[in-house]
Amino acid sequence: MRRTRCPHCKGKLEQGQRIHPHCIDGYAEAQAEKAKRKADKQAALERKETRQKLQALQTKPQLVKKAQMAFNAFIRARDAGKPCISCGKPLGSEPNTFDAGHYRSVGSAPHMRFVETNVHGQCKHCNNHLVGNHVAYRQGLIERVGLQEVERLERDQTTRHYTKEGLTELARQYRELTRNLKGN
Repeated sequence: MRRTRCPHCKGKLEQGQRIHPHCIDGYAEAQAEKAKRKADKQAALERKETRQKLQALQTKPQLVKKAQMAFNAFIRARDAGKPCISCGKPLGSEPNTFDAGHYRSVGSAPHMRFVETNVHGQCKHCNNHLVGNHVAYRQGLIERVGLQEVERLERDQTTRHYTKEGLTELARQYRELTRNLKGN
């Protein structure tokens, strides 16, 4: 079958020509660029596939850890600039200057792990060295959320079961909330 048009410039070809001589370099570059785009697209698809496979292999504890990190980052962003819930010292606004301290600890009440009213900004001294400074935490919590809410938290025995998908979604939601709080 005979070509009647140049594959690069689409101009009419002379008898026996397959491409115009002045189009050879441009055509080769265009073909190389097309092949590069195709390879990039294929690589992106492979990366996406690999990411999905790796995500499917993640264990529930790994997902809990990721969700907890996202949740804690949200609490730090929410409480930046507020005083420590326990001792009242000002909390820094820099990353990693204070903790997201749980009123009811994750060890004693794992079902309260992701309850926002149970977690507040707490200085590292109160959270780590004073093991939560529980009595002062309760007093600070009463000032912030009220006695009724504190008593509701103390009575809460609601079981909360998280699926892998639920934990992944929880982490995504808290990362998004943190971005919105930081204004990014």
